Amino acid sequence: MSVPALRDPAPQSPGTPQKTITELLTQWADLTNVAIAATGDTEDWFRGAMLDNKPWDPAAEEVGLPPCGTVGAKTAHQLHAIVTHDAFEADPHPIADTLTAYWESEGFTVVRTVDSTLPSGWMGVSIRATRPDGVYNGLTATSDQVSISVSSECSTHPSIDTWARERSLRNLKTPPPGQPN
Repeated sequence: MSVPALRDPAPQSPGTPQKTITELLTQWADLTNVAIAATGDTEDWFRGAMLDNKPWDPAAEEVGLPPCGTVGAKTAHQLHAIVTHDAFEADPHPIADTLTAYWESEGFTVVRTVDSTLPSGWMGVSIRATRPDGVYNGLTATSDQVSISVSSECSTHPSIDTWARERSLRNLKTPPPGQPN
C-alpha cells in the first residue's frame, strides 16, 4: 500500500511567518490522515476514546490548543488530538515498527519510550516522533488498542485566538444534550 506524502513536510523555523488556524487545521488533519494510512487500516478509527464512539472526522475540529515554545513566544499554540483503534493484533511491535519506519522516512526523529511485556502476556509500546517546528506524533500500541497522538506545528498567528474565541462562544451557546435549543 502506498502512503501519501505530507503536503507540508518542511518545518518552519522560529521567526518565519506563522501558519493561520486554517493552515494548522489542514496540517493537523493531513498528519493524522497519513499516520492512519501508514497503519494499513483506514477504517474504524475514533477521535478520542473509543468508548465515546465518535468516528474520526477532521471536519469536527475537536482538537486541543496547548501552548508550545518552539517559535520563541509565550503566545504560541498548536493543535492536538488523539485517534484510536482496536489493536490490529495482540503484539503491538509490528505497528510500532511500521510507524517508526514511516515517520523516519518523513524526516521525524523517532524514539521508543516504552516497550514492556507483563507476565500475563499483555504488551505495550510507545514511540514519539518529533520535528524541530514542534510537530509531534505519538503512538501508544498495546495488546488491546492503538492510539495515535498528533500535534501541529506551533504558531502565533492572530487567527488562532479568533478561532478559539469563536469556538468557545459556539460551545457556550450549545445546550447540554437532552435539552431543547
